[in-house]
Amino acid sequence: MASGQPPPGEPEPERFEPDALAELPAEFALARLPVGRHGLPRAFVVRNQRLRIVAAMLQALPKHGYPELTIGHLTEEAGVSRAAFYRQFANKEECFLATYDLAGEWLCERVEAAAAAQADWPARVLAGVSEALRLLAGNPPLAHLLAVEVMQAGPVVRARQQACLARFAEALRAGRPQPDELPVELEEMLLGGVVATIGRYVDGGRVEQLPEATAELVQYLLIPYMEPGETKRIASQAA
Repeated sequence: MASGQPPPGEPEPERFEPDALAELPAEFALARLPVGRHGLPRAFVVRNQRLRIVAAMLQALPKHGYPELTIGHLTEEAGVSRAAFYRQFANKEECFLATYDLAGEWLCERVEAAAAAQADWPARVLAGVSEALRLLAGNPPLAHLLAVEVMQAGPVVRARQQACLARFAEALRAGRPQPDELPVELEEMLLGGVVATIGRYVDGGRVEQLPEATAELVQYLLIPYMEPGETKRIASQAA
């Protein structure tokens, strides 16, 4: 099966496309703007360039890795000048943070919506994990950004990741059983393990196989709160 392609009968995964977030006209979405006098509003041009640079960050990271990534790589990928880059971002870290924020929000919204559609807590966990892995499998550069490159991008970026994990942790706590004497930050620790597992799939070139880890990760998230037999039963519902 081709990388990123869903199994027969499965819906095509939604794509993370930064240009779509700006609701740009389709004829200009992530395209090079016309040269010379084009009459387009300046705000449109600036927004188009910013999102092209964000998309370039997403595409360039797997090729170069964050430590070796240069502004030149980004401007070449985006088809903009260095001056245009520096009008948008002070440096590559600021660009990475903007990309991470857009990507994290996109993923969070979809995972939260999938979980909210379920009535009880175990089903919400199953739905959230299933949706996250499905979307990451269909968007390998996004998985690479969120699970691999964030660990190489410095303390400011890692703090942003912790904020993202805290958002998922709060959702994981909502409605869960209340066993005694669990660590205060248990959910953050569990989600850190989930990210590490995703990172191993990405590093191993198996990102399209992430949905195969759904049952394992659901059981991992449920087992501190529920009996092992029950967690296994729920995890077995992962398709």
